[in-house]
Amino acid sequence: MKAYGSSLLCWTLLSVLALANVAEAASYPVDWLRSSAGNLTLDGVRQLPADRWSQVPPGETLNVGFDDADIWVRLTLPANQSGRYLEIGYPLLDYVQVHWFKGSQRLSSFETGDRLAFDSRPVPHRHFLFPVPSSAEPITAFIKVQSEGSVQVPIQISDAADLITSEQVDYGWQALFLGIMIAMAVYNAFVLTLVRNPAYFWYVLTVVASALVVLNFNGLLFQWFWPESPTVNRFFTAPMVSVNILVAAMFAISFMSLRKYSPWCYRVMQGVVGISVLGFFYGLFGDYQTSTVFVSVLAVLVTPLSFVIGLVAWRNGQVLAKYYVIAWFPFLLGHLVNAISKIGVIPRSDLTDTAPQIGVTLEVMLMSFALASRISLERKRRQAAQERTLEVQRQANQTLEARVQARTEELEQVNERLKALTITDGLTQVANRRRFDDFLANEFKRACRHQYPLSLILLDIDHFKRLNDNHGHLVGDDCLVRVASACSELIHRSSDLLARYGGEEFVVLLPDTPETGAVHVAEGLRKAVAATPMPQANGQTPLRLTISVGVASITPTRDHDVADLIRCADEALYAAKGAGRNLVMMFRASGSEEVESL
Repeated sequence: MKAYGSSLLCWTLLSVLALANVAEAASYPVDWLRSSAGNLTLDGVRQLPADRWSQVPPGETLNVGFDDADIWVRLTLPANQSGRYLEIGYPLLDYVQVHWFKGSQRLSSFETGDRLAFDSRPVPHRHFLFPVPSSAEPITAFIKVQSEGSVQVPIQISDAADLITSEQVDYGWQALFLGIMIAMAVYNAFVLTLVRNPAYFWYVLTVVASALVVLNFNGLLFQWFWPESPTVNRFFTAPMVSVNILVAAMFAISFMSLRKYSPWCYRVMQGVVGISVLGFFYGLFGDYQTSTVFVSVLAVLVTPLSFVIGLVAWRNGQVLAKYYVIAWFPFLLGHLVNAISKIGVIPRSDLTDTAPQIGVTLEVMLMSFALASRISLERKRRQAAQERTLEVQRQANQTLEARVQARTEELEQVNERLKALTITDGLTQVANRRRFDDFLANEFKRACRHQYPLSLILLDIDHFKRLNDNHGHLVGDDCLVRVASACSELIHRSSDLLARYGGEEFVVLLPDTPETGAVHVAEGLRKAVAATPMPQANGQTPLRLTISVGVASITPTRDHDVADLIRCADEALYAAKGAGRNLVMMFRASGSEEVESL
């Protein structure tokens, strides 16, 4: 959690610095016009009257959506010294020409675009970066843009110092973003190898696909991976967005178990998967502009649809859908804002460009907690299943004991498995014999090491066999439960242990308790049981039970053994039974001694 918090803090600082740098960049009036016929030459554009040009509103970015016409942009800069750069911050433009003029004199010309090799760019940069000629007079840039995809022309003029500062911050953010994506993909891939759950598989693919889409929109894949192969850009954007939508839909289906919680949502998401497959192949073999529009519109539609499906699954009782809705909201919102800006519905800005990265970053951080919650939920479900299995085994054990004596060996094996699986007596809900043995061994060693007294109380229900014979085993079981409950109410210290020792016998271990304290507890147990009525069915007179109690207390040394303490308490218990029952007897080496009623 600390790592995610640190990443979020770094992202916030980098974003603030980036916005500050953008605010410092100079901005100038920008004019533009659209040449649908594509027959305007550079000289013809320069001679056009002023009323043919439209001005981009101050503070906004020229965004004409999907338009394959020629877009001309005119920008006039005042006289300047050397060291300034013109940046067009949208790297997916097919062709970009920039011509600098001082009056009628052409100073320089450049032609580049993502349909040309990366080295066609005058400055090796993921965006289109052009040096501004130095001039003692105002100069004008005529920019021609043509693209089959979304046409956006974000123009920014910066000096070298501001550009370097901005690049340091921006690359820091890109490195942090990529680091988070890699870390989340590797982490969840590792979890996938452990849990083998398909939701993690689709989530890893979603993280990878989202990262590739965002890096592609930022021009980093072209710069880093295929700078000499611009054709790859033609066949990457639309298919990759389709893949991103496909794996995100499969993740939603698997993570929220839509087939179980909402069959119609499951069918809708299956439809999304099918349409995404169609978009993938059309992006490879169809028209570029049509495929780009198709996947952009698909993203706009699937984004709110996925959010609604998460809400429906949540309403239908899918607990994990809550985490999906919370974690995926920034992811979906970021891609929705970016897709809408690509269509041209809203103006393009730095926020719309970075919205997918912001959304993905927040999503992977939040979804990591959602996946952790899924692991916790699955663990609880497995535990519940194990508990149900134990209950079935216990009932089967009781039935087999009552009906078939010949299957004793099989029942003993079942009991051994039950003993390995639980430390609680299934009937009385107090500690069982195994728990007692382990606890006694540990406390005996501790008492021997620290030299404090260790007391043991062994109690037995009087005439329990006769009670079973006269009233049945169900009544006997109920009596055992009530005796255990009555004794539990008197055992308050966390260091003490009440356990069912076997049959109708119970045992209480009292660490760091001298003989007088143990006798006091034993007498309290005897009185509590004697005062507890055992109701019967059909309004019959409640039964009254009594117990015989044996108490032994020693300060163990290395010469003593655990069995010595049990043997002493057992001798005292049998002495209590022999003396008439409903008594507490204290073990003495010379013979057990009856305890006077307190």
